[in-house]
Parts: sequence; C-alpha cells; structure tokens
Amino acid sequence: MKAILLALAAGVALLAIGTWQLRRQPGGGAATLLRVFLVLLPVLAIVHLLTPASLGILPPSLQIPIPAIDFLFCLFLYVAGFFGGVLQLYNLADRGFSLRILIDILHAPSHAMTLDEVMTGYSDGRGIAWMYGKRIEGMTATGLTQADGGKLLLTARGRFVARVFSRLRSFARVDEERS
Repeated sequence: MKAILLALAAGVALLAIGTWQLRRQPGGGAATLLRVFLVLLPVLAIVHLLTPASLGILPPSLQIPIPAIDFLFCLFLYVAGFFGGVLQLYNLADRGFSLRILIDILHAPSHAMTLDEVMTGYSDGRGIAWMYGKRIEGMTATGLTQADGGKLLLTARGRFVARVFSRLRSFARVDEERS
C-alpha cells in the first residue's frame, strides 16, 4: 500500500507542477511534462527509501514485507501513471485533431459547420494551415526535420522515429482500412 500511496502522491505532484509549468511557459508541451517527471523520480525514490513501510498509518496487513519489491512496485506505478495516463491525456488534449474539430463545432453558433468553415475556423479561427505549421515547427524544434528551401527534410533522428512508428503502425494494422 505504501507504493500505491507514494506513487499516487508523486502523480498528483506531477500534475500540479506540470500544469503550473505549462501555464507559466506555454508551448513547452510533452517535453515540459517529461522534465517534471524526471525531476520527481529521484524525489520519489528518496521519499520511499526514507519512510517506514507503515508510513505511520498502515497496518501490517497492508505492508509489503520486502522493501525492494515495494520500491520497484512504486516506481512501476509512477512510470505507468505518467506514460500511460498523464502524457496520454496531455497528448489527447494538445494534439487531438478530431477533438478540436468537435470543440469548434460545439462552439459554432448553429452547432454546425461547413467543410470550408472547419478548414478556416479550426482552433478558434487559426485554421488548418496554422495547425500544420505548428506541427512542422514542433518537428523542426525537436530535431526531427529541417527546412531546405521549400522542402521539409527528415533528419537522421526523424528518419529513425518515422521508421519505428511506421513499423508500429503496420504491426498494429493502424493503416489498414476497417470494414
């Protein structure tokens, strides 16, 4: 139970600090959340190692008798909570293309939009071209692409990432048409 409680506390701290950082410096994105995650990881380890198995409140029946197992379980929960929860939620909220279109239609006066209105009104009037520009800027800023005249080129890192995810998409059959 100690592992669960400490991982939960670290997750709440991650959400609070990450949200504060993203509001303080917009545009930091997933990299900001990853930095907060990495800063809190050793803090979690130290807190786990310095606190008793009972945390001063847990009965023996809720304690894991092997400290190393409890520690590894705590780290597992924290890592899984970040990569499987917090980061996925952020990516959905930040990069949810379809979700943004649904929100735009919801906020339209008639709760309906033509295709042209969706294209120009995307993300509170910034438009689909803005969204693509934002994505390209992000890929360039993270070293995945570089501009060469009017062309966008993959860097070595970009080729690696594209190959890995192309294989994952193929393995998961994401690109196949559904019947």
